[in-house]
Amino acid sequence: MPIARYGVWKGEPLDWQGSAKPDHGYLFFTDTSGDRFKAAVNVMSKSEDTRLVYWFIRDFARVSPVVDRLRALPLGFHSEMGPDSLALDYLRGTFLDIDTGTLLSHNAPGESHDILEFIDPILDQAVAQKADVYIFGQRFHNDGQSGENGMHDIHMNQGNHAPFEQDNGVFQDGGIIMEFPDGHWEAIFLAFAVQAFETDDEGRPITDQTFADLLSGNFPQGGEEGPNVPAPRPSLVSIEAALINPFGPDQHPTHGEGETVYLHNSSTEPMSLEGWSISNGIGQKQPLHGIRIGPQSKKAVIVPKAPLSNKGGSIVLVDANGKEVHRVTYSKEKAKREGVLVFFN
Repeated sequence: MPIARYGVWKGEPLDWQGSAKPDHGYLFFTDTSGDRFKAAVNVMSKSEDTRLVYWFIRDFARVSPVVDRLRALPLGFHSEMGPDSLALDYLRGTFLDIDTGTLLSHNAPGESHDILEFIDPILDQAVAQKADVYIFGQRFHNDGQSGENGMHDIHMNQGNHAPFEQDNGVFQDGGIIMEFPDGHWEAIFLAFAVQAFETDDEGRPITDQTFADLLSGNFPQGGEEGPNVPAPRPSLVSIEAALINPFGPDQHPTHGEGETVYLHNSSTEPMSLEGWSISNGIGQKQPLHGIRIGPQSKKAVIVPKAPLSNKGGSIVLVDANGKEVHRVTYSKEKAKREGVLVFFN
């Protein structure tokens, strides 16, 4: 049966604690009541395959027509139900391309591909900028001594096999959508690697293939010559985002370690960046020594030797052979937002 008390809670974020529990982070928020609530965000699955699937939409207003309806909501919890409501459905909506998901672990041995490396800077930014947050999932209330009240099931809530099949339903998926003071929208969506990516009208799996199969290159594709397994995605490291204008003076920031470039390895193989470099628009170079990025993982690189101009400029990633791998540009308008990540397509 579908989960109970599904809806969206519009609130003001107070604090993000990504490592609050081994399998959950907590986003604390408030609304007009002035009370402190928490949203339990999964960072690990309880299944044998503990990985999650992660999607981040940098310009949610561009892909979803519901932002005006969300903005019009008063602060607080709102029940939603069905395709004509604000309810989310990853598989039936038009806002999400499931093929673009990234499989991520948490606290796994070996290569770094921790989901918190992806989520932490986004939710920290939402807290710092006092964004409005729209948390989709199931409301919970604890009448015991803790008196806790908030949201959980902030992930896809269909395509579950036993023992979680009782939670299957359509138009009841979770997620976190954020509206920032400058008017731009961002969104985080999560699913479990073991969930099916095709479901029936009641949210039950209609395939044994999971997100782990689909996104690991193990999903059989039919053809005239029979099923085959597609080749892994090509190795590719790109510049995903940058903290160009940290809080306080650039060389003496009041939070964090200063100007930072976030690199993303979208391949299924680890990548060594020994001998690579990051340059700014005037040729100043930050050498990359001992940098290694796991498969489908992200790495934050501090760039004191390649300062990023707040007047606009470019960031260039160069490999060990001196070949330009990726170049991005940003405007003065984007750089003027203090403490805000600038994302690149």
